[in-house]
Amino acid sequence: MIWTLIDSGKMNGFYNMAYDLALLSNVRDTPILRFYEWDPPALSIGRFQSTKDVNFSYLKDHDFDVVRRPSGGRAVLHYDELTYSIVLPESMASKSVMETYLFISQAIVEGLKSVGLRCEISQDKKENYLRFSACFAVSSIYEIVVNGKKLVGSAQVRKNGKILQHGSIPLISHVEEYANCFSLDELEREKLLERLNSSMTSVGEYLDLTVEELKEKIKYGFKKILGADFRLGQVSLDVDEYLKETKIWD
Repeated sequence: MIWTLIDSGKMNGFYNMAYDLALLSNVRDTPILRFYEWDPPALSIGRFQSTKDVNFSYLKDHDFDVVRRPSGGRAVLHYDELTYSIVLPESMASKSVMETYLFISQAIVEGLKSVGLRCEISQDKKENYLRFSACFAVSSIYEIVVNGKKLVGSAQVRKNGKILQHGSIPLISHVEEYANCFSLDELEREKLLERLNSSMTSVGEYLDLTVEELKEKIKYGFKKILGADFRLGQVSLDVDEYLKETKIWD
């Protein structure tokens, strides 16, 4: 199956999310895999997540963006990571949310295993999901884990029969910075730090892999599991019209 591959490099958080929204609105019959990074680092907030726990002062002092994702889930600090987005047309969107998570995770796992990373797909359902504002504090069913620790944070949204799924793959676990993104008292912060240290991992903890090498391995997984035949895409989109949807409004 022909897939469009888009590698948009580094952009700020607002344009990254607006770009994905534009892709979701304009996808036709060909599925899309997009790779991108974040400059500056950014905290993305899930579509329906409150910002009451966000430490805006810390983020402003460190020149981090704070953006609203179109997908659900909890907050993710995008810092030294590769992010993927998958955009599926209506013809491929008949599967349930969980089934879509599963086949995307299977493709990514296949790619990561090809370089010796012993990751697997979690079979555990979310526990205490709302207890923490940080996405990587909790693993969910069909997410990718290594030694029980969450390696890939994913979230999905469906619109007009089409699917957008985001995935965050850290190369470095910035646990201290991640915890500092939330307004917590000292005890709550220590609990979050302890949780992140026990629940979160990164590619760099196991492999010396560059972002470009990681992209190639993920593409390999999609080719092997989903039969994806990638064609490099040059997509012309009016991204600016979607910027307003990336702003924090509450």
